[in-house]
Amino acid sequence: MIAAGYVRADGVPTSASLATGILDNFGPNVAVQGGERMLALSSGYARRPTDPNYCGGISCSVAGIGTPPPGFPQDTAGCSGLTNINDDAALQVAIRTPKNATGYSFNFKFYSQEYPEWVCTSFNDQFISLVAPPPMGSINGNISFDSANNPVSVNVAFFDVCPGCPAGEAELLGTGFDYDAGATSWLKTTAPVTGGDEVTIRWAIWDTGDTGWDSTVLVDNFQWVATGGTPSVGTEPIPDPK
Repeated sequence: MIAAGYVRADGVPTSASLATGILDNFGPNVAVQGGERMLALSSGYARRPTDPNYCGGISCSVAGIGTPPPGFPQDTAGCSGLTNINDDAALQVAIRTPKNATGYSFNFKFYSQEYPEWVCTSFNDQFISLVAPPPMGSINGNISFDSANNPVSVNVAFFDVCPGCPAGEAELLGTGFDYDAGATSWLKTTAPVTGGDEVTIRWAIWDTGDTGWDSTVLVDNFQWVATGGTPSVGTEPIPDPK
């Protein structure tokens, strides 16, 4: 690890706030994926209902007007969005990769109060995993997207945790997203690296077009890939090892 710190979506340094959190679970049905804690970033408050300073509603603003990275927000096919962002929160890490590494992976899970009312509208919040230098296969440096190149939002193909959805609603309970909201299952993003290089990864989330109807992402279980060839950029659902 060369450096790590909280930043805005455009990489400008900031500090820990209610929009950032280190959690040991996210409700009774969502466990950490590796170790004892996981990162939470939110366009509202990164807190559970049992935590101090819990938001207590669907909209809590922290950072105000933000500046998006170049190329973002990214539209989903058939769903044109606005270009301004608010309440952005991000963690950025700079890493010197192990000499035997050929890639890396991490898990994430995205929640949003925008489901279902704001699906395919101009207000869809987004989560990105922005990498520099950008690996082959990334989209403007982002390595977390579905097979149709859609960014992570309520429009992503993996959005399947909700009442009546394939994965049900158990993973919403006790999260603050219990009512009239939805989420993805745990997802795994992989990307290639060259051993010995320096890589910067910025995990960022924001409200698109407004400051309301907040979203939260959990990020956990970063691992190096050192066997089995060089992975390509991609994101897929994984089992949740509760």
